[in-house]
Amino acid sequence: MKDSNWRASKERSTPFALHLICWLAINISRNFARLWLYPITLYFFLTSPKVRLASKNYLKRTTLPKHGFVQILKHIYYFSAVILDRIYFITNQTEQFDVKIFNEELVSNLTRNNLGFILLGSHVGGFDVLQYLTPKCGQAKIVMDISHNSMITKILYNLNPAMFNAIIDANNDNALLKVKESIDNSEFVAILADRSVDKQKTIQCTLLGDVINIPKAPFALANILKKPIIVFFGVYVGKNKYEIHFKEIKNDYTEKKSEREKNITKNAQVYTSYIQDMIEKHPFNWFNFYDYWDDEL
Repeated sequence: MKDSNWRASKERSTPFALHLICWLAINISRNFARLWLYPITLYFFLTSPKVRLASKNYLKRTTLPKHGFVQILKHIYYFSAVILDRIYFITNQTEQFDVKIFNEELVSNLTRNNLGFILLGSHVGGFDVLQYLTPKCGQAKIVMDISHNSMITKILYNLNPAMFNAIIDANNDNALLKVKESIDNSEFVAILADRSVDKQKTIQCTLLGDVINIPKAPFALANILKKPIIVFFGVYVGKNKYEIHFKEIKNDYTEKKSEREKNITKNAQVYTSYIQDMIEKHPFNWFNFYDYWDDEL
């Protein structure tokens, strides 16, 4: 996986278009706003050859029997639908959704006992679906590279300024310190752990039959802080339906450096195996629209 691929992906929309769809979604209805998903999907399909190729290369790795233009269109449509629904989750309009939660006790037990933990997400499904659980579990601190897709992040999170207060900028020199402080305060910190950046230490793992590199830092941090690791997925299953899945990574803390490195590597592979399990069940929820496996080499 090329570290720079996802960072090189530019935002394709405009502030006007994003503000318009937000206004329509909030002031008219979700059903009306969803009508715009069809021309939006077609637009990106026709004008984004890199998106089409990334989708096709990914779909060929799945168990889907076909990976032609129909499946690519559906893949882009699911992504567009989740982006639209971010508006409602961010503004706490969650009553519009039918959400099933699996293994909720993993998180509720930790929050009930005021135990800080690390919540690892990915670009499988929607991350803001987590807002559905905020009344029960509190607001997660979110580690995010706010410089990437900064326009859509600012526009969406301005709908709920409290979300900005929950962000820990991954580019900040004090990011790790802020993560530690949040966990020490019995909060939980959410990190998207399926993309690495330049010069960041990585771990080689296997996903869908090929090697990928994912960032080492989230797994090393959990080991250093001796904190639980919970993996989160918020997958879209059509219409107004979502599923929230929590899975635990058994973190075997150790002070020995050699054993610690083995533990970190093991946890990273467990994380990617959870991702594989989820995308095998929900293949159109994979939202890394770039050359993730270096297929273009």
